[in-house]
Amino acid sequence: MAHCWSCKAQEEQQTPFCPSCQKIQPVGRTEDYFSLLGLPRQFALDPAELDRNFRTLSRSLHPDRFAKAEARERRLSLERATRLNDAHRYLKDWRLRAAYLLKLAGTDVFAEGRTFADPAFLEEQLEWREDMALAQADRDAGGLREIAARARARLQALESEVARCFEDDHWFSELVIDIARLLSRARYYDHIIADAERASAAVAS
Repeated sequence: MAHCWSCKAQEEQQTPFCPSCQKIQPVGRTEDYFSLLGLPRQFALDPAELDRNFRTLSRSLHPDRFAKAEARERRLSLERATRLNDAHRYLKDWRLRAAYLLKLAGTDVFAEGRTFADPAFLEEQLEWREDMALAQADRDAGGLREIAARARARLQALESEVARCFEDDHWFSELVIDIARLLSRARYYDHIIADAERASAAVAS
């Protein structure tokens, strides 16, 4: 149950504005990134709907609209706008969105020091690093760009694999570790892409 700080009206759920007096409300403890953007808590999202809801809410919560309001409303506007930006950034990126869903289910994939053993991936990691080392030693800019392109293709395939995991009705009880391992692989491919592009630019300069 939510209580408006201004008119004291009670609502079942926290909303950005009090339905009774229209005053801006603080972010509720039960509001997550999905509810802040008016979206269902699930991996599969419509990108157009995500951006549309974000733009609509950004306009209504922008601090400039509260420039002449009382201090409490200005503070709440800034708080909600900041949280809304965070929500949009997380839900727009499939990796962050998946990690956030895991966190809501009790597993913080990106917690410092957290690792998920993935023996099947170790051999592939060695092959990537060998390819990188050879291309850098040969100053092969084309080869480095090709490595980055291959890593992007792997990332795209991983996104589809993660999506299939979240389609399972029991993912939160049976597939959390599997999804965490896939996200760890995605992070590795991100590093490969960044390293290959940086090395390619250095060779070409």
